Amino acid sequence: MPRKAQPRKKLPSGVETSANGNYYYWRCNLTGNETFADKARFADVVNKYGSEEKLVAEYVTQQAKKYLQNGFTAEDVRALAEANGGDLPRLEAKAKATHTPKKKRGRKPKERPYAATPASGSAAAEEASLDPSRVVYPWSGNPDYFGGGVTAFNVAEVSKDTCIYPNRYLSDLCKGCSIYAECNFPRKYSEKDWKGSKNRNEVIIKKLDSYG
Repeated sequence: MPRKAQPRKKLPSGVETSANGNYYYWRCNLTGNETFADKARFADVVNKYGSEEKLVAEYVTQQAKKYLQNGFTAEDVRALAEANGGDLPRLEAKAKATHTPKKKRGRKPKERPYAATPASGSAAAEEASLDPSRVVYPWSGNPDYFGGGVTAFNVAEVSKDTCIYPNRYLSDLCKGCSIYAECNFPRKYSEKDWKGSKNRNEVIIKKLDSYG
């Protein structure tokens, strides 16, 4: 007979605990996947984030972070996770899918369908709009997407379609971003959004009174 799942208790922070209080559960803000830890491990995680509330608001799995570091937007990651039942495919395996097979006997290779939502306004988005049932990667139709080399780029132009520093966007509400003034990202946070929020990298120096 299968073991009956034990009821959980939801804490004010949004974290859930097992009935006996030995395990803690929380979710990734991009994929929605659940993570759990025992008391000792959970205490270390909370200490790293500063509070349970910040953990619930900011937690992103390592796999999701890897996608952000490789140019995907938060919306791209959410859409990809939703299309794959909450899981994210291995990033290396998806990158290999962009390789164009060698031509055989003069026949043109068929273009492969992909499974990610491209950034709005991009060439891939225009291609997908021609056939709504077909969803493509942001690099679809662009053989130079993963090209190497160092080239200068226009921050104002590039940021129209995507956030250049998603770590600042997700963790600090854009506060302290080095290109904030030039950024044209449509969902850029404003100074009004910063009220009441703290920069996680901000160093607060307490003043000592005359008695030390």
